Amino acid sequence: PMRPFYYLLLLLPSLLLFGFARYYFTSPSSPLSSPSSFSSWSTFEIKQADYLHNNNTNNKQANSNNHEDDENIGSNTTTTIIPLPPLTTLLSPNGTIISDISFLLDFAIIAFPKSGTTFLKDYLNRTNETHLHQSELCMKRDPLDVADFVRRYHALHVRYDQPRHPKTVRFGIKCPGTFYRTDDVHVYHRYFPKTKFIVGLRHPISWFESFYNYQRHRNVSGLPSDTSKLVGRCDGRHFHVCTDRGRFHAALARLGKTPMREEGELDLLLGRRYEDRRQQQEQGQGQRESNRKTNTTRENNGSHHSKKHQHISSSSRRRHLAQNGLPNRVLLYQVNQIHDHRTSEELSIDLQRYLNIRQTLPPIASYRQTKTRAIDICHEEHAEARGVLVEHGADARVWMREYFLKHPSVSVVESSSFHRILDGWGVDPCLNDTILHEREV
Repeated sequence: PMRPFYYLLLLLPSLLLFGFARYYFTSPSSPLSSPSSFSSWSTFEIKQADYLHNNNTNNKQANSNNHEDDENIGSNTTTTIIPLPPLTTLLSPNGTIISDISFLLDFAIIAFPKSGTTFLKDYLNRTNETHLHQSELCMKRDPLDVADFVRRYHALHVRYDQPRHPKTVRFGIKCPGTFYRTDDVHVYHRYFPKTKFIVGLRHPISWFESFYNYQRHRNVSGLPSDTSKLVGRCDGRHFHVCTDRGRFHAALARLGKTPMREEGELDLLLGRRYEDRRQQQEQGQGQRESNRKTNTTRENNGSHHSKKHQHISSSSRRRHLAQNGLPNRVLLYQVNQIHDHRTSEELSIDLQRYLNIRQTLPPIASYRQTKTRAIDICHEEHAEARGVLVEHGADARVWMREYFLKHPSVSVVESSSFHRILDGWGVDPCLNDTILHEREV
């Protein structure tokens, strides 16, 4: 009769041991759930846990703000270091791109000529957290341009001991005029969708005067002193000096940040709003002008019409860019903001934040160029060119406010001063004392 009792006594230690083991390995209050128990894990398990934790944290941070920089420079968050890949994995021996190269270029100053690009390049090179090539470095239609860039900037990453991610040095280039060339824009669309753009602007009349004087200072021959001959499209004889290049909004439209489907926007981009007014003004001149002036006006009128047809023929390419627009972020500044003490401080702060630079940028010291002017744009002989440029400025002002600046990837330096300066784009600065003073400064 006592035999079952004996069997139970024999099984009791085993049952106790099983219950203890189950508690030790599965209970939330088990010692294995405490951080001190990690010391018993294998090295592989610790690395795997750290990776999963960091990866989940980084994903949450990225999802919380799509505009936050991927590398989180200055953050205390532990980040997995991705080493710099060998050059041979990015570029084939014949110069063909065979892998992702977007990480090589963090930002690009690709504003318009004579809009403070050289000043900004030198200014950003004063910090040890940025590096820009000393001369202009443009990637145009030639594939060798991109290959040359990859070799140069991969070597810079090696020189500064920078991994692919995260980096403590920001690498940039300066190439004014990129938006004039569709092929250049496609280079960024294909290879550098994460590169941050810094774009400088200025009143079209001020820009035209500065660019004309710059080309004459370079002893460019063949540039006419009669600026009415530079109204309309550029040709090979005028070294890119023409009023059409003051249509900054048409160049910015190549970024594809706006729909470009509404008739109102197309009127602004194609210059239709002022064509009828110009034709009426030209017809009203009558016999009061000399034959030379009349012939020049007819040539300019024909130039405008050919320009219109050119823009229309290229509208399909612009619409393609609109449907497949560049995702790059854009920071706009006005040249006048560099010279104003208050707004120059805002420019420094915005650049620091935009590029995620930890070091405070130095104050911007205003400068004044002393080059001899070949022309003073305010003289009456340049009134025709000024009239066209004011119309371009008025169209650009409307387009930027109603379309371009509404895109979430586009921002401006110190909004109030930026828009105040933009207001003056539809006014001839030579006929406005306030704007004329700002132009002189």
